[in-house]
Amino acid sequence: MAKDVETGTEKLIAEIEDAIGRIVFNNPERHNAITTDMFAALAAVVDAYEADPEVRVVVISGSGGRAFASGADIGNLDSARGPSRNPSSADASTSRGPAALARLTKPLIAAVDGYCLGGGLLVALHADLLIATDRSQFGIPAARLGVGYPIEGVEQLVGRVGDANAALLLMTGGRFSAEEAARMGLAHSVVPAKQLDGEVDRLCERLVANAPLTLRAVKLSIAAATGRGDRQDALEAIADCWASADFAEGRAAFTEHREPHFRGC
Repeated sequence: MAKDVETGTEKLIAEIEDAIGRIVFNNPERHNAITTDMFAALAAVVDAYEADPEVRVVVISGSGGRAFASGADIGNLDSARGPSRNPSSADASTSRGPAALARLTKPLIAAVDGYCLGGGLLVALHADLLIATDRSQFGIPAARLGVGYPIEGVEQLVGRVGDANAALLLMTGGRFSAEEAARMGLAHSVVPAKQLDGEVDRLCERLVANAPLTLRAVKLSIAAATGRGDRQDALEAIADCWASADFAEGRAAFTEHREPHFRGC
């Protein structure tokens, strides 16, 4: 049975069911444009899921079937809300925007159906795995708005698709199909819209069945390898795996030719 999580706004839905924490952008009349209230709620939900041992995997999606998220709500944008010229090292860790997703050490899946643009793509870039439908479109219209895309987003984009594809996305401000996004490395797979939920559910089942401490170590190690995380954090997470009861369970299950039952400790 699903358990609702309070977000403080009806435009962001959160619930937990079967070890999966779900986050849904719920502003369909604006193609799920993300308001400042939604960004603040997103950060709070991320922290709640990170602290909840029952949550093994997090899935983020958009409601309405037309958009994952079409970007930050333009009505919320002005020069006073732009990035700082001299950001402190604490900015990323205290951010109420998409960067809050960087605090999540559990697997994050983005289920993208429809528009994934601007700030919506910035959210999706934080996902470890991205499944898109064949009707999805990806793009960053910053150059058509006259704004500078956040440097953290550019760093993640370059890490995901390379500098040439990042330049294409950022400089043209154009929209790209799901197939083009997959070729760039933005999307891991593309499925028909009616198959998206089933594909995501199957992926969640695979991840939930795996050792939580190992998944955490993998995520921290990838972040360290790409310059977005601390190497010592990754080393400690790897050591935790080897010292865990789950490692003993994994060995026993292998010897006994059965499926392991991991508890995350």
